[in-house]
Amino acid sequence: MGKVQEHKRAAKARRQSDGGPVQKERDDRFEVEGVVEECLPNTMFRIKVTTSPVPQMMDRVLLGTLAGKMRLFRIRVLPGDQIKGYVSKYDLNKLKVTYRSSKRATQQF
Repeated sequence: MGKVQEHKRAAKARRQSDGGPVQKERDDRFEVEGVVEECLPNTMFRIKVTTSPVPQMMDRVLLGTLAGKMRLFRIRVLPGDQIKGYVSKYDLNKLKVTYRSSKRATQQF
């Protein structure tokens, strides 16, 4: 076996042993949960915050956009959907949506 193959095997063993990258807690944004009130053009939404670690953010209406994989895979978000997202501490009026849950109360006929 050549030197290149030994080097690649050693690097692979190191990657597998340390468990991969560890995500640290980000201090420049905070997670919030909310309900979509209105759909706007260009995958933007009006979102009412229901749960937040910052008490001043409760019951505020923010402008939300889809983030990352939700935009890539064209995940549909409709009014009434429960969402999770994050707000930057530098712009408290905008929210990036990272998760959608369509759990709603079932309608009885």
